[in-house]
Amino acid sequence: MEQVKIVDSLNKSNEKISLNFVVFMAIMFVTSLALVVISVAPTLIILAAPAILMNLGWILFVGLL
Repeated sequence: MEQVKIVDSLNKSNEKISLNFVVFMAIMFVTSLALVVISVAPTLIILAAPAILMNLGWILFVGLL
């Protein structure tokens, strides 16, 4: 809730400052999200690859393809 109070006080003082604040927070969020996705993606690929291959193997074994 502290962020909301900061934005409210900035809206009262200056629109340009509040817009810069929102843009800065959005850039920080996108950057942190990208870092998390980049760091976690290889692990997810390594974990998901055997499961996908096993599922394809069962589909081929059953003869659905």
